[in-house]
Amino acid sequence: MIHRRGYVREGVAGWPVARQLQVLTDAGYGANIYHDTMTAADKRGRRVSALSERAAMLRPTSRKAGNDVIGVATIRALALNGGPDLIAVLMAAAERGATVHALAEELEVPPGAPLALIRDAASAWDTGRRNAQTAEGRAIGTQRASEAAAARRQRALAIARPLWVLPTNEITSQEIATRAGVSIATLHNHLGGRRAAQRRQGKEKGSA
Repeated sequence: MIHRRGYVREGVAGWPVARQLQVLTDAGYGANIYHDTMTAADKRGRRVSALSERAAMLRPTSRKAGNDVIGVATIRALALNGGPDLIAVLMAAAERGATVHALAEELEVPPGAPLALIRDAASAWDTGRRNAQTAEGRAIGTQRASEAAAARRQRALAIARPLWVLPTNEITSQEIATRAGVSIATLHNHLGGRRAAQRRQGKEKGSA
């Protein structure tokens, strides 16, 4: 009988726990999933309880080698780095006769896996990390660009607003747009029609 156990970990960039749980549940691991809360700080400090919990998770429930399968949504959930930590986890699983199945990478590391397969796992870990960093960088860059554009637009409108209500024979719309550093269309979109703005200005002066 095959014993299937899922494993999820906090702090996997691009893979929040909820996403890992969903992938494992969809793959049939939902009945038995271990949630690892160990952080990089725990590992550096060798927090005994965290390390013991991880070791217990790798301990097989079957005495027959190959009957245990440890499922992870992504190979990156298994370890905090793609070097010694990942290799140590894979070796520990192999020593206990367990097969590791990384669903996102479609990677299966059975007991006694050759070194080449372990290297493939490390390579997949590193590729996933770089992809997550690239996606995060793009998101941050897009947000910063949007914020910068909004700030520039507000500065331009602050320049154009008092000029927009002046008579056209004193300053043309093109001159206002040039001073503000935006197009006439942008001024119309944010300040409305110029004649309407001039009328409102005239009414405000008259009522004052």
